[in-house]
Amino acid sequence: MSEAEIKPARGSLRRAPALLLCALVVAAVVAPALRDPPRDSFPLSTYPMFSTVRKQAWIHVIVGFDAQDNERAIPPRLVANVEVMQAAETIRIAVRRRRPKLLCEQVAARVADDPEFAQIVRLEVQSRRFDPRTYFVEADGKIPLKLRRRAGCEIPEDGA
Repeated sequence: MSEAEIKPARGSLRRAPALLLCALVVAAVVAPALRDPPRDSFPLSTYPMFSTVRKQAWIHVIVGFDAQDNERAIPPRLVANVEVMQAAETIRIAVRRRRPKLLCEQVAARVADDPEFAQIVRLEVQSRRFDPRTYFVEADGKIPLKLRRRAGCEIPEDGA
């Protein structure tokens, strides 16, 4: 066998690890797109939170009512603190642990101490179902499709 015949064989053997590595990288990049159902996996992601249709969502809220039964939103600072997501999580956990009445009473005590909400006479912890496809784009999208009252409580009188 001549030297010229041996060199191409050695060259292709040297390239084999590089070709294998390239094939593995391509497979890793393509693999997330082939998953069913899609799931998020950083750093190789298909971003399913944006690429899949969302189901109707339940959002848990606390609302106040005045003597005429007009509804008023209770701000996050009276639920947990000024952080919206922490207040939302506080309500979600209370509903999940079946303790919405306790949270309602705690928030009612804070509402009673806030002069800005003096007209509020009662609170409700509610779960509201919305369609995310219409929530931001249609006028009636913010009207709940379903509403579940989880708990209710009265605002304590001053000195109570």
